[in-house]
Amino acid sequence: MARREGGPDERTGASGDWRSMLRMRAHDVLRSSITADTETNGATRALGKLAEDALAIIDAFARGVQIEASAGGQGWSADFERRLEIILKGIDLELAQSGAGDPDLPVQPPHVIQGELWQLLHKTRESAELSYSREIDLIELDRRILFLLRSMGPLVPADVASAVGVDKAQVSRSVKRLLELKMVEREQIRAPLRLTRKGETLSKKLMRLAELRNRELTFDIGDAELREFLATIEILLDRAVTLYHEEYDLAHEKGGTVSLGDREERKIGEKLPLDRTRIVSPLMTLSSYFSRSGALAFKRLTGLSNFEAYVLYEIGKNPPIAWTPLVRALERDHSQAGRTINTLVDRGLVTREGKPGRRHGRFAPSKEGARLWERIDEAGRERSAYLLAPLATDQRRRFLQTFEKIRRNAVAQLERERAFAELDD
Repeated sequence: MARREGGPDERTGASGDWRSMLRMRAHDVLRSSITADTETNGATRALGKLAEDALAIIDAFARGVQIEASAGGQGWSADFERRLEIILKGIDLELAQSGAGDPDLPVQPPHVIQGELWQLLHKTRESAELSYSREIDLIELDRRILFLLRSMGPLVPADVASAVGVDKAQVSRSVKRLLELKMVEREQIRAPLRLTRKGETLSKKLMRLAELRNRELTFDIGDAELREFLATIEILLDRAVTLYHEEYDLAHEKGGTVSLGDREERKIGEKLPLDRTRIVSPLMTLSSYFSRSGALAFKRLTGLSNFEAYVLYEIGKNPPIAWTPLVRALERDHSQAGRTINTLVDRGLVTREGKPGRRHGRFAPSKEGARLWERIDEAGRERSAYLLAPLATDQRRRFLQTFEKIRRNAVAQLERERAFAELDD
């Protein structure tokens, strides 16, 4: 992926962030190619008083693996990368707890902010389905359009698509359903959509429930903190849309080798017609645009779909991984996870220990899978860094702290809705 303004390189020099520098140093030691010119200045500055210990740990680890390799071990195997990642995570944790890094540098963002968003929204969506289904059987996108029209007034379908972050074809199918249910109406096919009396009545009822859910999700978050959080989302959303447009154009230049939706055009400074009455709606739009750019990026870099890349990444984080913890980490049903894992096995990207065809084995990346894992890992870090780059250190920290409060509240909300569903059954 091309280097972008505000990414890791701007913080620590041309060689990348401290993780990349330490990873590069480990490989240099392993190849016996380390020299006095090996670049570590950026890592030394970022790690502060931890730098000397971190470099010593990396050097000792790589030399140990080198000795193993010379004795017939697999020094270049995925096991080397796995153990190196564990060491880097430990240094990251120590850095966060000790505050030893350069105070002028921004804090390290989450490795893959898209994954953090997805995990949060997966919980809110599951609890929402349980909650709203007790009122009416409408899918999530249909409800979002009703909420949007109620909060924003009449909108043309193109503005609806931009606001919810999905392509126009999906919005068209949803609008068709709502027209058939007489929830919305329009004078002609390209005219603005507006709520009917039936749609107004239902959306008012659903909005009361949405307001209750919103209060639960924002528990322990003050008004000023919430306003800042929403303002920060606006900044991140602008970055996410820009990133999506960049990836769209890259894919289009390659001859449309991937499935492309309609490219939403926006003027500079133009605001999306977001539903700002609830905390989840802007987060869903942010996640949607970032996920769409991710799908294009991972397809371009690895040939994998967004979910295939996600599964391979989870498998490669700490291999070999058993079926149960893998499915738990993915938070998808067993059928979807099983199909995707089988696809990765068939393509030679994942190896399976255990009887063929059984899900209860242990999974690890193959040599080619480990190579693609590195690409996914690097792209995830760069994309996350690009998204969060406009935020100053304190603003980023406050945003992530508020995000964690919402995540905690979402977990509690989901557990309650699951309990209610069990009682209903």
